[in-house]
Amino acid sequence: MDNTFSTRHIVQDPLRDSTYWDHVVPRAGDIIIATCYKAGTTLTQQVVNLLLHGDKDFDTMRNLSPWVESSLHAPPPEAIETLPSPRFLKTHLHPQALPWREEWKYIYLARDGRDVGLSLYNHIRTMAEEFAAIGKPIPPVHNIPADFGKFWDQWVETGKPRWDFWENVNHWWQVRHQPNVLLIHYSDLINNKPIEAERLARFLGCEWNASVCDRVCDYSSLEYMRNLELAGKLGSPNKNKQKTGLINKGTNGRWKDLLTDKQLERYEAMAAQKLEPACAEWLHHGGHIGQEGNMHEVNPCIRPLRIDT
Repeated sequence: MDNTFSTRHIVQDPLRDSTYWDHVVPRAGDIIIATCYKAGTTLTQQVVNLLLHGDKDFDTMRNLSPWVESSLHAPPPEAIETLPSPRFLKTHLHPQALPWREEWKYIYLARDGRDVGLSLYNHIRTMAEEFAAIGKPIPPVHNIPADFGKFWDQWVETGKPRWDFWENVNHWWQVRHQPNVLLIHYSDLINNKPIEAERLARFLGCEWNASVCDRVCDYSSLEYMRNLELAGKLGSPNKNKQKTGLINKGTNGRWKDLLTDKQLERYEAMAAQKLEPACAEWLHHGGHIGQEGNMHEVNPCIRPLRIDT
């Protein structure tokens, strides 16, 4: 039973309906992969898939690891019920809007907000172009200013046309001490994948050895993930072979030449206003969050990878 939050929040917007989680019959060992958005959700789903099942030949990630509260593509309860254990389910909700169970494990991915904002802008623009290409009207959730600066000014304050970035990060930061919660930073995941994949394996109780490490790194590489998307395995088939809606550059820091000094100052002020200092520091630089809540730096020059034989 839920025992962490006295009252569960209801979230309903054009893309999410948290009440859909009420139809999920819980199983011990269920795994929840959570992000605000554009912080490595699909990459982490693939890493977890490879750790749990070693499955590189699935039909679609949407069926393998469904986004439970999706208002547009809600998975039927019977489809979730037929998934093999352990199930790994996707969410973009904050923890107070989810069922909270001691026997479940929660993985939260975060990313520097400046990278999130730019990645979201590129994702929405790509989706809008695809709607226009097939002659369909652009839905409001994909209708944004063409100018990135105008989009940014609205998004950084409100999260529109999605949901508030700062609130989502802060809510998950508050539950970092829970023994069934693991926080991972996107920059650590892409720059130190063997280290982060091992952390995930230990957290989930999965086997970890050289063969598993190679499998995870090979089949979650940027090139492999792009090929999965272009084949339609990460969502809808992508008709534009030069662009991808989910898997883009896979890099950070591309906002540096796009945001003005004033916009960067506003971002820093928002981070200081909305987040605890330690949370803002972690959001911008990454590092491991221990159960005691302290941050531990990840040194990219050192690869402390333990291989079990």
